[in-house]
Amino acid sequence: MNARTAARIAPLHESDPRSRDPVLEELVDFVGYRPNALLTMARKPGVVPALLKLLSVTLRGDGQLTQALRFLIAAEAARGARCRYTTTHLVHAAHHLGVGWDKLAALPSYRDDPRYTEQEREALAIATAGGSLPVREPGQAIDQARQVFSEEEIVEIVSCVAMVGWFNRWNGLMGSELEPMPSEALAHVPWLQDLEV
Repeated sequence: MNARTAARIAPLHESDPRSRDPVLEELVDFVGYRPNALLTMARKPGVVPALLKLLSVTLRGDGQLTQALRFLIAAEAARGARCRYTTTHLVHAAHHLGVGWDKLAALPSYRDDPRYTEQEREALAIATAGGSLPVREPGQAIDQARQVFSEEEIVEIVSCVAMVGWFNRWNGLMGSELEPMPSEALAHVPWLQDLEV
């Protein structure tokens, strides 16, 4: 486990006006805390509102797939990138949306675990394929997903995976420090401790 705890660039203090974008405040209302990664991104004007708009149309907004499934997909993609900060946030959000800790703890074995449906398995296989670079066997994952998903639903799945790529790279480079509230997931989902960054 990585012993480094301090962010490479400090997030803005919550008293800094740049940390109070209305779009960020709406996310804070949803998750219940102020994400350090976004408070660091807020140093570059325009990044947080643009990113959260994209987040709202991929993971959080209306869609053909449930939000809980979209956050599971995102968590699996982040797990593939071995990003502890991003994955912990996504696991915490999935739990917030009703996914049980036991199911989240079983995510690495979703292919065989009875807690996962066939539809979830096919969606998560796309996330596994796209969770690291180079992408691993995307044709096979998407071909198999066609058995249970429409093309529009597959585009939605891939959009979740792609969205997570920004966060994986940001947090891996910046070393974003995990906040106390999402950290509760570490006690319930042991494999999170094995992630590198």
